[in-house]
Parts: sequence; C-alpha cells; structure tokens
Amino acid sequence: MKPPAHTSETLVITPVTKVTQSAAFEFHSSCLGEFILPVPSAAFQRMVGAGQLVAVERRGQIAGLCYVKPDGKELDSVSRWEFGGLHLSPVLRGQGLGTLLSAVAITAVTRADPKPVMGYVHQDNPAGLGLLVHSLGFVVTDQKVRLGPDEAPGHLRRDSAGFATAHVLQLPDAARTRLFAGLEHIGLDMDSPSIRITVRNG
Repeated sequence: MKPPAHTSETLVITPVTKVTQSAAFEFHSSCLGEFILPVPSAAFQRMVGAGQLVAVERRGQIAGLCYVKPDGKELDSVSRWEFGGLHLSPVLRGQGLGTLLSAVAITAVTRADPKPVMGYVHQDNPAGLGLLVHSLGFVVTDQKVRLGPDEAPGHLRRDSAGFATAHVLQLPDAARTRLFAGLEHIGLDMDSPSIRITVRNG
C-alpha cells in the first residue's frame, strides 16, 4: 500500500485590517475557552486600527490570531506591551506556525515602540507556557496575576475558590532582537509586515 502523498499550501501571516476585522473577531469569539479571555468588540477594533492584531489566513479564511496590545494589568508603573490571544486552527498546529505568527506580531508592534513585552499564561496551560518560554524566549518572572470570580465570568479555568491564576512572563530585549533577526533572515519587510509561507499537508 502506498503512503499518502504530501501536498502543500500557501498561508499568509498578516495584520488584521478593517476588511478582515469581522472574520477575525468571529474567529476570536469561537476560540474562547478556559485559557483565552474575550476581547470586547470595541477593544478589538482599536487593536485593528493600531496594527496590533496579526492573523494567519488560509484559503481566504482566518485560521490563526494573536495580539500585542498595551498592557492593562498594571503590575507596576512601567508601561508594557501584552502579548496574548494566541490561537491556531487545529489543522495548522505542530508546524511552528504559532511561533512564527507570534514573532511577526511582536516585531510588528515593538519595532516602532520597543517597550517591554509581557505574557500571561494560565497556570494549568503547560502548552502555552512551553510555546512562550521555549520558542519565543520569554522568561518566567516571580509574579502572578489572579482574576476573581466576578472577572471575565464564564471564561478561564478556575480553582475551587473561583480564582484564575496566570504566570507572568517577560520577553528579554535579547530575545526580542533574535525574533527581529530571524524574521529579517527569512525576508520579512517590517514596513509591510506580511509573509507568505508554504506548509505541508498530510
């Protein structure tokens, strides 16, 4: 019996625009669960206008999404970017696309305004922690954030007291520089941060 033949297809990683905003918001809303918080429609629109949302487009459809937006956790008085909302369609996982999508989003936003970048990963989400720490170069800090029972109701995995706890991660400047260099190496033009990539199916 012959093994199945491998095929390939071209995907595009590109900022979400007003044209793709509705489809991206629908994708985001369909991905909410115990590890992804909802972004209100108005905040979503602001991120689109500021170029802070990046998507994977597959066959004309949104198949992946993440953002880098102003951080609102107010850990202290330092102004930061927050990386989050990462989700890929299951069919695209396991090929490094999450890392590439994240790198494009971080680079697109921080190139013009290189503030510190933070990430927040639910304590029960080892997959998210692994992607951030190992693939992108984030480091785990000694800080945690907790959302109480009345914050983002209906979302996030919670403990018996109703709290959701997330690890706080920081992207060192050296790691951000490596992301920039890696994208430049594969030919990404940051004046127009879109990139076509070919992936194998089967």
